[in-house]
Amino acid sequence: MKSLTASADQYVRAVDAFDPRAASDLVVALLDEGAPMIEIIKHVLGPAQVRTGRLWETGRWSVADEHVATSVTDSALSALTYAATPRAEVPTHHVAVACAEGEWHSMPARMAAAIAGATGRVRVTMLGPSMPARHLHRRLSAGDIDVLALSCTMPTNLIGAAGCVAAAHDAGVPVIAGGRAFGDSPRRADAIGADRWAHDAELILGTPPALTGRSRDVSAEILMLDAPDEATVSAAQDRMMAAFPELSSMTAYQHARTREDLVWILRHTAAAVLTDDPSIVQHLLTWLCDLLREDVPASTIITTAELMADTLEPLSPTGAAMLRRGAGSVPA
Repeated sequence: MKSLTASADQYVRAVDAFDPRAASDLVVALLDEGAPMIEIIKHVLGPAQVRTGRLWETGRWSVADEHVATSVTDSALSALTYAATPRAEVPTHHVAVACAEGEWHSMPARMAAAIAGATGRVRVTMLGPSMPARHLHRRLSAGDIDVLALSCTMPTNLIGAAGCVAAAHDAGVPVIAGGRAFGDSPRRADAIGADRWAHDAELILGTPPALTGRSRDVSAEILMLDAPDEATVSAAQDRMMAAFPELSSMTAYQHARTREDLVWILRHTAAAVLTDDPSIVQHLLTWLCDLLREDVPASTIITTAELMADTLEPLSPTGAAMLRRGAGSVPA
């Protein structure tokens, strides 16, 4: 059996070539050679998908490139799942796997479902991306689900995740929360009321956590930050333009993209308030500074965030304070 490191490099080449057949053939061959499915996902498919996201984050790939590359791994995961033969075991419990409402990045959830299901130790039902909380509640109320594994990739979807946790708890189902949006500690999962934080898909295989019944009410202030009105965004943009007259030469396209960035900052602020975690804002602003460094000085982005906080002050003092905390912790 060839090493998974060499295979991972070969798999990346198939992804870069946007070649789903080569990618699928490779992972199925690894399975046939004796590599465990979980190791193939953790050491070949998973790292390749993380790399795909980073290529988009750094601006080296467009959204279209990211979507095509993701479809390659989606095909490979489907082929691998089909080829794997579950062990003849009696499932210990039934897990529903779903993405938080608003979360369309379903690959991490699908990988977790594949890893858990292939063992034969648990029964897995994949509910898919962006599961509306009200529909999730209806499904979980059927009474056959022992635990919900909730996936969230983008911090802006933590509000949707909080709604899903509340729906699950109302149906009497405990929640295991995992995914990049939850960071590298239980803090954010705890903040939205999840019963356990999972840093690894294999935690789904363990005994379901006790139902705490905790849930997080999403305040009107947080909802306002997550869906800011045009007047708030315009006021923030006006402050930015007044502070940086040189930006008056921006094209209509650049103005539109700038408004999108302002909304993005406000939505991350909403997630930071929800979880009391300013690092959500800090990481976004750091990413924007890095992404736009060739065209926009980092000081302009940080000052704009501070001006946005001034705009928010009368509407959301908590949001304004959180935005300042996040902006103040961005490395110089």
